[in-house]
Amino acid sequence: MSPDRSLEPVTLAGLSGLARRGEGPDARTAVLLHGYGGDEKVMWIFSDALPPAWRVIAFRGSTTAEDGGYRWHVGRRWPPPDARAFGPAVEALRQAVPAGRGVLWIGFSQGAALALCCAAAGLPSAGVACLAGYMPQGLPALASGLPVFWAHGRRDDKVPIDSARASGRQLDRWEVRLDFCEADSGHKVGAECVKALAEWVGRLA
Repeated sequence: MSPDRSLEPVTLAGLSGLARRGEGPDARTAVLLHGYGGDEKVMWIFSDALPPAWRVIAFRGSTTAEDGGYRWHVGRRWPPPDARAFGPAVEALRQAVPAGRGVLWIGFSQGAALALCCAAAGLPSAGVACLAGYMPQGLPALASGLPVFWAHGRRDDKVPIDSARASGRQLDRWEVRLDFCEADSGHKVGAECVKALAEWVGRLA
């Protein structure tokens, strides 16, 4: 999806991206984090799930991917790398994103793993949405009560559904407020889970 004309290029703490202004100084912030090989343009389809008053920033991964696009860490992609691989990206986002009332982190695939790492590292978090994502190895526990939305396709050939279900069980042990949506789809977000995401965000707003 191409970004609309209301988006502005930004560079924050060395990270490039696109931003949509919020309405007023106290507008809530959502951060969109693309998957491996993506860029700051590909995540805007999910902005339809966000209230129009929110500030939204989509960042571009700091390192180029082998086959084009960008990524959030260097090294193996699967099985899941250690959470420490995402450390430089987490620290860049810590500097780049205004804390405000807490950030809603929305990530796809590798970006979902980074979103979990941001929340686990103590960046101010209103919630985390993991879309076709995975949990890095050695991820510190998320805060009890943190709202987490997880969407996954049962036919995902890149991040198996069994991995996602295991991550859901771990999140339950941490006592986050988990909403888990499965769809009969591959490595993408099924229509019913896109709807569920919008409903989940609506409860946070």
